[in-house]
Amino acid sequence: MKFNKLVWKITESLENIPKYLYHATYRPLLKTIKKIGLDTSVSKKVWEDSVSGYVYLALDPDVAESYAESSEEVSEDWLEQIVILTIDTDKIDKSKLFIDQNVLDNQGDTVEYRGIISPDALKIHA
Repeated sequence: MKFNKLVWKITESLENIPKYLYHATYRPLLKTIKKIGLDTSVSKKVWEDSVSGYVYLALDPDVAESYAESSEEVSEDWLEQIVILTIDTDKIDKSKLFIDQNVLDNQGDTVEYRGIISPDALKIHA
């Protein structure tokens, strides 16, 4: 989906948000994520410009993984343990989705979710 279409669809027509979005994380964090969901207000940031309380999501699992691979805030060991989560957008509050403000010239690859994504909206991407 192209950036211009995504911007329009997210801002004007919430029912057209993709069925699934993706978030990359690290295997050592899965136990906590399975308990509380994705809650960046209580977790350590892996990007210095990340905003506490915002969960960064991608429209494509490979894009999500590329962000996790390029983080400079995690150990080399964790870079070997990347896990992609699939977010079912029918199980989140779609009004909390916005274009990712941290990406200059965002081409529609990433969005931010301003809130907590509950464990029931998550599954490990196959």
